[in-house]
Amino acid sequence: MQKNNVPLNTAQWLVLSTLFVLCYWPTYFIPTIDAAVMQKSYFVVMLAYLTLIVFATRIKVSIPNVAFVYCLPLFAMLISFPFAIRNFSAFHFSVLIKPILLFSYVIFFYSLLVENFNIINSIKIKKALTTIFIIQLIVILLQIVFGDIAALKILSFKDVYSGFGFRAPGTFDWVYITCYFLSFFIAVYIIEFFFGSNKKAAALYIILAFLAIFLSQSKTGYLATVITALYFTFFSIILRLGIAKKIMLSMVILLTSFIFLIVYFGVNLDYITRFIDLLQQGHLDGSTSTRKGQTLLALNEGFKHWYSGSPMSLKGVIIENSYLDYLFRYGLLGLIAFTSMLFIFYCYSLMVCMKCKKLYDRELASFELFQLSVACHISFFSATLYSFTGTPVDAYRSALWSSFLIALVAFINRLNKKHLKTLHNKTIANNKF
Repeated sequence: MQKNNVPLNTAQWLVLSTLFVLCYWPTYFIPTIDAAVMQKSYFVVMLAYLTLIVFATRIKVSIPNVAFVYCLPLFAMLISFPFAIRNFSAFHFSVLIKPILLFSYVIFFYSLLVENFNIINSIKIKKALTTIFIIQLIVILLQIVFGDIAALKILSFKDVYSGFGFRAPGTFDWVYITCYFLSFFIAVYIIEFFFGSNKKAAALYIILAFLAIFLSQSKTGYLATVITALYFTFFSIILRLGIAKKIMLSMVILLTSFIFLIVYFGVNLDYITRFIDLLQQGHLDGSTSTRKGQTLLALNEGFKHWYSGSPMSLKGVIIENSYLDYLFRYGLLGLIAFTSMLFIFYCYSLMVCMKCKKLYDRELASFELFQLSVACHISFFSATLYSFTGTPVDAYRSALWSSFLIALVAFINRLNKKHLKTLHNKTIANNKF
């Protein structure tokens, strides 16, 4: 039987390298080109790199059923676009390509995982993800220390320092998206802390992840993290982990400690303090006020043009809310399609996680697979929250991260089914003798 400490082979190195390219490709390496154009080029780079690795490892391409969920927004687009046939442009082609690309990414990630990893060596995936997490923390630290230097701007076009203190976005550009990314790792290390063997390292990683979220000054990040922590507590009860009270106590201690340290060292959190000051005066800050205006516009236009989407969507109007953006662009069917997509991802990850926990209790699934299944489910729950103020599942780098997560869930589900089938066949064979 293969052991966990066996070094990665060449194919496995190549497969895991796709995750590093996903998270750390220097998208803005040509500063003179518009950021939006470079973000589109990133999708092409990832498709090309994944295709290259598929050919290099000579694997058989498999399609998980859950990948077809990306057809839902594509269907909504195809239904609404004929109503705008007179204004058909390159914009329509570009948005039609996106769900097809995301569908392709899931297939590639899934196929690469299935052909190169199994229930025994799944710990290698977790180790690679831990390295990615540590690098992300280092990037955030470098952004805080050195600010908007050229070497770091190739990873993110967003300014770290402005008139209201600092907001380090890591490599995901928007701080709330970085918080969404970190939610996966918080879940991984909470499970590790309470049930794994590397408790000290897990405790350190949890503290650093929460600190990164705290310093992000993202109002969405704060609220979503609190709600996700409460959900995690509730979910731990469903899974019968016996850690609900410990999670809540740990969160209270961490929050209290962070507030004390922030006050003691006088860390600049002007984004948050300014928001609170304005709220007490009965006003909204610029960001919240903008989103309020977008919400009203999207609701008005979306329901007015419920069958086709608003004509204003062709004029570059931005709606920083995925649910309302789909309503605004593709009408009521667009809202239903996007909501259904998130709901299916949530339910699918929940189903796989519940099955994985039952198998882990029977010592039929590895600890790493159980750990990753919990983290994936928590991530998709948090995606439903972050989608209210952004686009974590279909925009730029976070779209590919979400595609990888759904591929990872499908991979875990396949491993569990395959292992159960093998055990069943062995049982039948033994009964014959």
